[in-house]
Amino acid sequence: MAHAFRRRADGTLACRLDGEEKAIIAQVAQETADLIRADLGIDADGDVLRRAALSEDPLRRLEAEFAGRDARMPADSAVRRLFPAASEDPDLATEYRRLAQQDLADGKLADLGLVMRILDRTGGGHGEVVIDDIESMAMLRALNDVRIVLADRLGLERDGDFDTVRMLQQIGEQVEDAEPVGDDEHVGSDIVIAVYELLSWLQESLLRALD
Repeated sequence: MAHAFRRRADGTLACRLDGEEKAIIAQVAQETADLIRADLGIDADGDVLRRAALSEDPLRRLEAEFAGRDARMPADSAVRRLFPAASEDPDLATEYRRLAQQDLADGKLADLGLVMRILDRTGGGHGEVVIDDIESMAMLRALNDVRIVLADRLGLERDGDFDTVRMLQQIGEQVEDAEPVGDDEHVGSDIVIAVYELLSWLQESLLRALD
């Protein structure tokens, strides 16, 4: 069972998670990173462009410069939430995306990767997760990004939407003589709701410990 973050005497922050909780958080962090890479084409072009930009061949560097001028517009609704348009003016939004999207994506991927490494270094079983202040900031950002993706999958648009979803789920569980619900879609939604709650609780716990 998870125990909330607390500030330790040495200044670090620590919480306790069981092996399943750590595995779930690491998995959704990995899936969020995979989604960002796939939707923005980072796997397909990003590494190639980086290597070309660092090449000693001036022609390859020039090709990389021109290729990097267009940033891909996110196609996935969750990725669009992570990388929203910076302006209502289409030209300004495109220019900002061209200039900033890759760096923003790099930052998000770095945060998600750090969270996975933090969880990995604690081992697979129940144990304490200890982080410093710098890591705590990365974890807060990463948890928020994963929650944004899960919120999109749950159809949450506004504050309070999750309470409605949770209430409807609880009503469904409590209705006597209700037809058994065991299809994959409902089971999947229940899991997403549970993971969203876990991440929300962990994020709030970390924020309180940082105060």
